[in-house]
Amino acid sequence: MKLLGSSERLLVNLCGLVALLSGMVFSMVGALAPMLSRDLHIPSQSIGSIMGSYMLASAISGFLGTFYLDRFDRRMGLAVALAGVVVGLTLTGLAPNLPLLIAARIVSGIFAGPANALSIAIVIDNVPGERRGGALGTVAAFGALAQIIGLPAGLLVAQAFGSWRDPFFATAAVGAVLTVLVIANLPAQRLHLEGSSNFAIVHRLRTMGRLLVRSEVMVAVGLLMTGIVPLVAITTIMSVFLVNNLGYPQGALIMLYIVGGGTNVWAARYVGRGIDKFGPGAVSLASSIALSFAVAVGYLGFGWAVITALENGIQSVLPGSPDLWAKLQHVGLYPVLLPVIAIFALFFITSSGRLVVGQAITMRIPKPEERAGFQSLSQSIQSFTMALAAFAIPKMLGSTPDGKLTGVELFCYAVLVVTWLFPPLVFWLDVLLNRRERAATISSAVTATAE
Repeated sequence: MKLLGSSERLLVNLCGLVALLSGMVFSMVGALAPMLSRDLHIPSQSIGSIMGSYMLASAISGFLGTFYLDRFDRRMGLAVALAGVVVGLTLTGLAPNLPLLIAARIVSGIFAGPANALSIAIVIDNVPGERRGGALGTVAAFGALAQIIGLPAGLLVAQAFGSWRDPFFATAAVGAVLTVLVIANLPAQRLHLEGSSNFAIVHRLRTMGRLLVRSEVMVAVGLLMTGIVPLVAITTIMSVFLVNNLGYPQGALIMLYIVGGGTNVWAARYVGRGIDKFGPGAVSLASSIALSFAVAVGYLGFGWAVITALENGIQSVLPGSPDLWAKLQHVGLYPVLLPVIAIFALFFITSSGRLVVGQAITMRIPKPEERAGFQSLSQSIQSFTMALAAFAIPKMLGSTPDGKLTGVELFCYAVLVVTWLFPPLVFWLDVLLNRRERAATISSAVTATAE
């Protein structure tokens, strides 16, 4: 199944599709949580354990992959990893209870970690430095498309066939096609095997150790962890909280994810421009303020009367017969819910913005020869943190017999504390990197003068 296009663009797009698949594999459980919880009689707060098991398996396998994946042709390694993800998705769709569902998610995570690491490494190996940033940005954009296209499509499949299982089968079919495309269109990826690289595990551990003890890397680890926690914590319970606690219509979740994902992609370029113009610290501060506002209104209920008033205003102002409203709702369009959707769309925008800030500033840390290893390490840290955050959810939340989450207020205050640890770390890392870059500039100037 050969595709047309320039080799570099084709390579980047294929690796981007891997990111799209990974985004769907991770996020679908959260989006389908209300249906899944009812069908398998799973307590609402246990959704965190299901998502956490996937991320923990992905983090561990991705980290271990840095020690052994470079020994093989990356094209075949990516194909094997994708095939494993397909098997995991199929097992997820077949799972009859919570333990087997978690086991299936672990299988998916074990293979998803190496798939992500290999796709990034392939991009770094094949795209010249002057175009590498744009290529990695394209791959990241594919991941964002999982929210705009993948999650609504998954919800539509689930509603059309009446089961949460069918989206997993459909995604497995997409993964199988992607596996064939990778094998048929990517050339052999053996360039990294032609040099004198040392693949011994002891050597890799020493290299990793030297990287981790650097002060800027230690700050970056804290930054990556505090940047990802609010995203996982809030989005994991979002659909359950909306449907079970706020009475949000199940069918309207499609509209929420389309609007949230669309505004996320629209805002991402402005976040990048803001970093260039105002610096990462200022953008991290602004995004943290916006995220705190969304948590205060959406989950803690501050100012909720204004949301209700806006909903009533839309209901009275917009024309239309009951038949028209019924037709709109049948396809998941609920105009009266736009104020609620706007608040919850802020989570997508601000959380994504914080991730962009984190990636932009931390990618200034590694030297060119360290970039692939650092990228893999960063992904493993974020995946491990996402797993811890997801596993913490059942410990901090409870649920009533009818599925409503309890303990949400304390949970949200904890999320806000982590949210506000992020900006100081960004400012701190920016100072360390600016100091290092000034020292390097002065050293280069002194060397040039001496010559």
